[in-house]
Amino acid sequence: MNKNINIKFIGHELNVDLWESKKHLFNAFFGEFYDFICKQNGENDLLMNNIHNKEEFLEFAGDWYAGGKDNCYALGFGFHKYFILDMFEGTLDKQPESVFIGYCHKNGLFTDFINFLITFFAWWRNDEHCTTFDPYNFGDDFFVSGWATLVDTGKLFYFTAQTVFWWQSFRVKYAIDNIPGTFLDKVCFEETEDTVILSDLRIAGYEFMGWHTEDDVNSPNAYIVKKGSTVYAELKRKDFYDYWEKEEKTIKKVADPNYKKVDPA
Repeated sequence: MNKNINIKFIGHELNVDLWESKKHLFNAFFGEFYDFICKQNGENDLLMNNIHNKEEFLEFAGDWYAGGKDNCYALGFGFHKYFILDMFEGTLDKQPESVFIGYCHKNGLFTDFINFLITFFAWWRNDEHCTTFDPYNFGDDFFVSGWATLVDTGKLFYFTAQTVFWWQSFRVKYAIDNIPGTFLDKVCFEETEDTVILSDLRIAGYEFMGWHTEDDVNSPNAYIVKKGSTVYAELKRKDFYDYWEKEEKTIKKVADPNYKKVDPA
């Protein structure tokens, strides 16, 4: 982040649960997904989509019109079977390690992001009127259709609050630009000949509580430090996305035994 100081985070780690930008998170998440597909002997599926390396996969995952389709549909058609195992009454704990979401969950990868993604998916699907609650068609359930969850994950990264459809709810527009752990500004510090003058950090989902010269929240705040120093950023979590605990329980739902999938996969 800055070659003249060593920045660490109290209780957090860059590129684990903190990301320098939404783009950094995209590259890390879909880069890991590409590696997983390769480990699952998915080379034929990659080649069928004219993908020969990780860079081409990242380009494909970020392309609204990939594969000659729109709406990120090709991402879902090509790779949903690697993403999650479709199931009713699904949870992260029930996902096997043979699919990407289960693999990440069991290995502690992208934990906060995936929890956010489960709520984002429900909000997005409700906005699209893909969900009916009486009778209930499960359209907001992250685990029911891997095609839908992967497509909407692509849309999450493709859009910003400014470019998303006008009819999307405010909560979706807010969430798109406030994925927990992503930096909202590029980190830039003033420098003198011998010192670095720190400024506050803006990280989605967190309140910045100050800088410390030691890994100890009781140490004095430090905003002017010598070059070559190690500084520790203290953060306090503020925004939690938890649709299934906070909202879903209040909605009247009637399970439909004649449920039909609402996506084309």
